[in-house]
Amino acid sequence: MENAKETPEVEENEEAQTAEASADAAEASEEEAVEETAEPKELTLEEKLEAAKAEASENYNNYLRAVADLDTYRRRVMREKDELKQYAIAGLLEDFLPVYDNLGLGLMSAEQTSDPKVVVQGIQMVMTQFKSLLEDNGISEVAPAAGDEFDPNLAEAFQTQPSDEIEEGKVLSLMRKGFKLNGRLLRPASVVVSGGPAGSEEA
Repeated sequence: MENAKETPEVEENEEAQTAEASADAAEASEEEAVEETAEPKELTLEEKLEAAKAEASENYNNYLRAVADLDTYRRRVMREKDELKQYAIAGLLEDFLPVYDNLGLGLMSAEQTSDPKVVVQGIQMVMTQFKSLLEDNGISEVAPAAGDEFDPNLAEAFQTQPSDEIEEGKVLSLMRKGFKLNGRLLRPASVVVSGGPAGSEEA
């Protein structure tokens, strides 16, 4: 019977202790939360000044490095540009050297022969080689033929002459060939343009 009477008291004590422990834990949590949310210590004026000086020094050093890098880049670009200008046509000139050699050989042959046909054949061979070289490098001829429409975008009128055979405004003859580089006009052709039959303007 005594044990039965003591049981409620023990339970009440345990509940009280549990409640007290929970309250202590809650209070400790609140204190920790207050400490965590507490504002940081405000820097003194001297500390702020030192921090600003350090930041300014770092920014200035970064600026100096950026200026140095930019100057190095500019010098490299200028050097590469000069080298490109000096050697850009090196490959093309190398292709032209055999043509130059053949011209020299043709001149030697012309001096040693009295047959004009041999000289003409030599010149024709060099011209064929030269034309093939131009085509390999994207250069094509602009050569309007007699009777073609005069195109001011591709040719320039050297002069106008009357003609009974060629209609007015059409090409009468070719004075100088023009050239295109990859489809873009490099030099216009020079042509004589027909003015129509003689005396047609007076009529």
